Amino acid sequence: MELNPNHPVAQEARDQWHKFCAILMSKFGKTEMEITVDDVTALGDNEKGIVLDMRGGRCVLRMVSMEEGQRLARKEGGLPV
Repeated sequence: MELNPNHPVAQEARDQWHKFCAILMSKFGKTEMEITVDDVTALGDNEKGIVLDMRGGRCVLRMVSMEEGQRLARKEGGLPV
């Protein structure tokens, strides 16, 4: 779920998830990775979120709690205060 769908960074990255995965796999030297139902379940629903911070020509992905993600989305105008 996108907390800030109208933000330019969210719009730019929306259809690029496969490239982010390919970059991460490449950085970790992997050509194949398995994700199981147990992996998805262990992450939990609405417990973790990914923040995409693009500044100065860099893209930083951070895993944060949903509480922190919501706080950041409010700060950037994506959720009501």
